[in-house]
Amino acid sequence: MVKNLISRLSVLIVLIAFLAACSKKAEYTHVIPADVTAIAAFDLQSLHDKAGLNDKDNAAAKQKLIDALKSGVNAATFQQLEKIINNPSESGVDIKSPVYLFSATSFPYTTLAAKVNNQENLRASLDIMVKEQICQPIAEADGYSFTTINGNSLLAFSPTTVLLIEVSGTTQTEEVKKTLTNLLKQTADNSIESNPGFKKMQKETGDVTFFASMAAIPEMYTSQASMGLPGNVNPRDVMVLGNLSFEKGRIALQFEYFSENKEVEAMIKKSEKALIKLNGNLLKYFPASTLAFANVGANGTELYNLLLENKEFTNNVTLARAEEMKELFGSFDGDIAAGLLNVSMKENAATFLLYADIKNDKVLKTIYANKQSLKLGKGEELLQLGDNEYVYKSRSMNVFFGIRNKQIYATNDELIYKEIGKAADKSIKDTGYASDMKGKNAFFAINIEAILELPIVKMMIGFGGEEYKMYATLASQLSYLEIGVDENGKSEMALVLKNKDINALKQITDFAKQFAGM
Repeated sequence: MVKNLISRLSVLIVLIAFLAACSKKAEYTHVIPADVTAIAAFDLQSLHDKAGLNDKDNAAAKQKLIDALKSGVNAATFQQLEKIINNPSESGVDIKSPVYLFSATSFPYTTLAAKVNNQENLRASLDIMVKEQICQPIAEADGYSFTTINGNSLLAFSPTTVLLIEVSGTTQTEEVKKTLTNLLKQTADNSIESNPGFKKMQKETGDVTFFASMAAIPEMYTSQASMGLPGNVNPRDVMVLGNLSFEKGRIALQFEYFSENKEVEAMIKKSEKALIKLNGNLLKYFPASTLAFANVGANGTELYNLLLENKEFTNNVTLARAEEMKELFGSFDGDIAAGLLNVSMKENAATFLLYADIKNDKVLKTIYANKQSLKLGKGEELLQLGDNEYVYKSRSMNVFFGIRNKQIYATNDELIYKEIGKAADKSIKDTGYASDMKGKNAFFAINIEAILELPIVKMMIGFGGEEYKMYATLASQLSYLEIGVDENGKSEMALVLKNKDINALKQITDFAKQFAGM
């Protein structure tokens, strides 16, 4: 009896497993080709929540939108639109699943792919668009339904997937329609699920995650993109992986380079060695009001080794000049810092300052002794002002440079030159982004607050009318833009807002509401 019961249970288990396998729908990501050149995944639910669209303070704005629609459409259309405004999932698209924007070598059309959670609701949403003459009536094809929107977009959907494809003209639309049947029948093995870059991307966290290869760059620009790369490296093998997040008071973009090509990956790792951790010893020389600031920890020897792998350098530089370059690069070992201090309408429109740690204080003497090789033009000259102090003169500017206390300096402002080596009263050490430099190998910042205080910017805003005033109002919410690179080669770009307590996306949404009068 027990044996008979076990036998029946076994048959039941097999039957359940079979039915589950038959009822399982293909993943909507299977429609995305394996050879994608660029793809981004949008977390609509997170973006919706961070924008504060469900907050109480947005209820009035939402109701205004609903009331405005009520007078312009019929009852059935209004009922469906009201559902979607109150709950976007009623559109038939699953906003809790990522929405993908991609382009591929085998399918070179900018395409949005989303998961369908209710095909009937999706049809109802499209019927509204048909009634409003936004799109053509829904038609059927082999394995999918479709419509065209304003003649330049094709929307196709199946029970699991909806695609919005950018097309141009009738011929291209027909070509895409022929391809879609096979695309919608793809399995995981020949879809993006088999792409190593996509697997890495799925481990990323953020409101938007992405990866792209240089194969996304048109062929005519690839040669320009390869400048600086070793001759045996195909730039199309280099990929970038990252994410975008909206946080309290900041918008952060993180990214890193990688490759499945071992030679390319080795080159990426080698380039990372050329940068070393910042020590921050040069920050004191730059005022807190510096408009744009860059700080790099440089291993000069490794930088020169990278240069040796560049075909253009090895083919065009003589052995003697290469030795000079080796000595020049090798003398840098530590921080290199440069800042744009001021922009005005005077003769020297942009004032800059540069400092760098240096090991060899003979390098400038060598350059000056061989100044004939610089081939200076008419109206240019290089003069010595003192021991390891020089000035380059031209018709447009003078650049003072030299070495003091194992630090090389350069500036085009004579007053700053006379104060070389003295710390600023209030320096970059006192800025909001100073702490973000710690632990980085390279750092760049644009001080938006300081830029808005420039007389030349205020004058432009004053003469620019309402449009410029609107841009100025938007910019006044921002503090600074920063980019940092850590020891693992990971980079982060962050736009920092003045208000640090509210999510940046909600601040943007509130500004948009204010601009729209809602």
